[in-house]
Amino acid sequence: MKLQDNETPIAETIINSPKIGLVDADLLNGGTRHPNLVLLKLAGFFYDNDIPFRLIISNDEDISTYTQIYISRVFTFNPIPSFYDENDSRFHLGGTGAYAIKKDVKDFKESRSLDMHQLEYDEFLNTLPNRRGGSKAMGIDMRRQMPYYRLYDEYVEKKIEEGRKPSYFNDYKYYSIGFLTRGCVRHCPFCVNKLENEVYRYSELEWFLDQERDDYGKLIRPYIYLWDDNFLASDKKIWKPMLEALIASKRPFQFRQGLDERILAESKDGPMIAKMLSKCKYHGDFIFAFDNWRDREKIVKALGIWKYYNPRKSTKFYLFCGFMLKAEDDEKLYADVKTLFDRIYILMQYGCFGYVMRHADYENHDLSNIYVQIARWCNQPQFYRYMSFWEYCYRNQSFWEQRTKKLEVPDQIPFNEFERRYRGGYYSKDGIRLCKTLQTLMDFIDRFPSKREEIMKFMDYNLKDLTNPKLWENLKFE
Repeated sequence: MKLQDNETPIAETIINSPKIGLVDADLLNGGTRHPNLVLLKLAGFFYDNDIPFRLIISNDEDISTYTQIYISRVFTFNPIPSFYDENDSRFHLGGTGAYAIKKDVKDFKESRSLDMHQLEYDEFLNTLPNRRGGSKAMGIDMRRQMPYYRLYDEYVEKKIEEGRKPSYFNDYKYYSIGFLTRGCVRHCPFCVNKLENEVYRYSELEWFLDQERDDYGKLIRPYIYLWDDNFLASDKKIWKPMLEALIASKRPFQFRQGLDERILAESKDGPMIAKMLSKCKYHGDFIFAFDNWRDREKIVKALGIWKYYNPRKSTKFYLFCGFMLKAEDDEKLYADVKTLFDRIYILMQYGCFGYVMRHADYENHDLSNIYVQIARWCNQPQFYRYMSFWEYCYRNQSFWEQRTKKLEVPDQIPFNEFERRYRGGYYSKDGIRLCKTLQTLMDFIDRFPSKREEIMKFMDYNLKDLTNPKLWENLKFE
């Protein structure tokens, strides 16, 4: 039975043959904005071999009819599906969600190595031919396997019918997805690549670039996104031709895990990299990372290079925080919050946006909500662009008073005026209460009275006031 390109294999039409269940454990626990690449490639492998498969989209599904079930879990906080039975040989479980937070280095290394290679040693998969070329005649070659991009169609259609906005599923519908390189050299302790020592060539663009077109000849998936861990840290002989291939594709693309800004400062090719990227058909924000305060000198140097060649490109930096925070460790909490704002200050000077990424450890502290409020301000460009953190906090309060209590109060007031009201009991009478955002800020200020002046300063950082084009306009790299 040969299936048409626009069909999902239906197991019920094939009797006495394998029936494969594919399970996205993260999807079953609420889902994400991204399809699972491993499952897309498994689906592609079964599609190539005319083996019927189906994405299981409910924990309540009857799994008794499946002959093999492949489960992938990316995030450790999502549970393994309730129907999983480790004693049932039909089940194959993998993904970073099984080991990412393991503390023992040896255990982590062994678990990661097993997970990275288990599908290519899978007994059942190795009974089927590899139809994508390369040195592997039987079984799946994860590097070369073309994803089956229609795997999630049933799920997406169901969710849209239930009322979810179609735009939420853009990543499922309009992108070719893959890795050009794998590995990293940074050894960040919070990353699944912390034991890696190199960045190596992984796939060629054409191995996962979808060419499907609609009835009018228009590409169904006109965009590309890449999961590369640290693309620019690879050898120039690797990244340069791959970047040229991306440009030559004429499709908008994006590195979803970001690019390593420090490379622009560390490499003699930094200006060339920035110039090449300035000519790309890039999709959305350019994303980098400013995770460690100790990297500030490199980041500042790299920002100068980047903004010289890309003065009007929308640029965003991941800002990692909350790692290894313990309950009642006030000193570490304050230092972490302060360096978070210190990084934001630098980014604002160069007209760049931040995006706060919280490690799960942040929840250990009783003042953990300060991270939530900073993220809600920083991660939304309409707030970050036009308001300081203080203005964002107070606008939550004034909006509530205007809309809920129908009071004629100004949108903004100076902090000193607010504090006079706060200490004077204004927010404990006549049904007026303090919103959680402002209460969190005041709890933070009151916990660190000796740091008050410093807190007042970083509460008022403002993108419009701090951006200074002279920091990059007068540089020379040609």
